[in-house]
Amino acid sequence: MKVNYNNESISIYKLGQLSGCPLTSLYRAYHSGLRCGDAIVKEARKNLVEHEGKWISKSKLCSITQSELRKVQRRLKAGVSVNDAVVDKKDRRGATKSAKLSPSDALNIYASLFWKEKTQTQIASEFGVHCSTISDIWRHKRWGWLTAPLRYSLEQTKQQSELNPPNAGIKK
Repeated sequence: MKVNYNNESISIYKLGQLSGCPLTSLYRAYHSGLRCGDAIVKEARKNLVEHEGKWISKSKLCSITQSELRKVQRRLKAGVSVNDAVVDKKDRRGATKSAKLSPSDALNIYASLFWKEKTQTQIASEFGVHCSTISDIWRHKRWGWLTAPLRYSLEQTKQQSELNPPNAGIKK
């Protein structure tokens, strides 16, 4: 299997030596239909990370550094550098690195859902988050410590408004 790389016809094995990519990734890119060496290397590096000057898979990175694969993948997806994703042994859900919502946003979302002002889809697109995040806020799975007291006060307000409608004393 020969590919064109820097105006030369070389094998995938030689391309692996020159680029530093694992052969499995290069062969996978080759069999997907790519024949240009630069395109093969670019495709192969999509799912690889650079660690200590070498391009390796995320699972290989985790076996080398004795980290959990899912935690590392989640941290890399959040935009954390490779070294920070591997070194960090704390189990946190990215709140410090990739939080999109502030506490006031969570309260506004919950109040909008309580009063049925907007749908979850509309709110999700407004704040730039996934619909499941809005659903989790409503079900107290996220920001529950903040939204639970708000729910109590909103229910109290709703009960008072039902007992005393705004037009109760006005006759027509």
